[in-house]
Amino acid sequence: MRKRTLITGASGFTGRHLAAELALDKTCELFLADRNAPNTPSPRFSVCDFSDMNAVARLMQKVRPDKVYHLIGSYTNEFNTDYSSNVLTTKNILDAVRELEGGCRVLLVGSSAEYGFPISAKLPVTEDQPCKPVSIYGLVKLFQTELMQAYIRLYRLNIVSVRPFNLLGEGVSATLFAGKMAQEIRRYMQGELREITTGKLSIRRDYIDITEAIRYYRNVMERGKAGEIYNVGSGKSTSCRELLRGMLKKKGLSFAVVREGKYGVPGKIVVPEIFADISKVTKL
Repeated sequence: MRKRTLITGASGFTGRHLAAELALDKTCELFLADRNAPNTPSPRFSVCDFSDMNAVARLMQKVRPDKVYHLIGSYTNEFNTDYSSNVLTTKNILDAVRELEGGCRVLLVGSSAEYGFPISAKLPVTEDQPCKPVSIYGLVKLFQTELMQAYIRLYRLNIVSVRPFNLLGEGVSATLFAGKMAQEIRRYMQGELREITTGKLSIRRDYIDITEAIRYYRNVMERGKAGEIYNVGSGKSTSCRELLRGMLKKKGLSFAVVREGKYGVPGKIVVPEIFADISKVTKL
């Protein structure tokens, strides 16, 4: 029997890639939803304001999914926006799931930003490290995780969570370093910029291609234990300089076009290095 599977945030970077993968899965009956209508209309697509609990309830009663990949979210580092987009939408989804007969499996997407500073910059971060976020976004994502745990305790919902580190791939958001640099490289090549200005390039992060990340997401959905959190990353750190150098090389550009700057983001303390322990997710 095919499982009715709903992707929220289906028009976003991860949503588009996940939808393309699940569309090939003959065991999956796929449904898509997001805040805005897609360019190409589809009977499988629903427009929904996920901050409206009644709209979410109607969507869930209409689709009656067996599985939900809840990908709706934002990364603005502005509290009200990120709280509404990440926490309130999650509460509305989980409340709607409570009303479904037969149960529903939900996968939530957290963030490595929940951890804050690792215990040791030279050791991979495990899922049981205490979370002490150093950004508004990380704080909001931690609220989402705590909401999940509360709903499991209170209502025994079937929820699992992934904590992705830094995603790479075509179409990644320009709010993230890789997406911003891809955008700046395009502008430079089109003659709109005379040089590419960056922030501090010695920062090291764990980067994983979206295709591999989605494979982990699907494994967690199918085999992860309810209430558990799974890191999703490569298990190694790469400096922003190394990443940018590789992006430039692919376009035939020299690193000489780059000017390294230094600027901060309000409501965020920069962690010099962090990377994931992925032993838990790779054992599924």
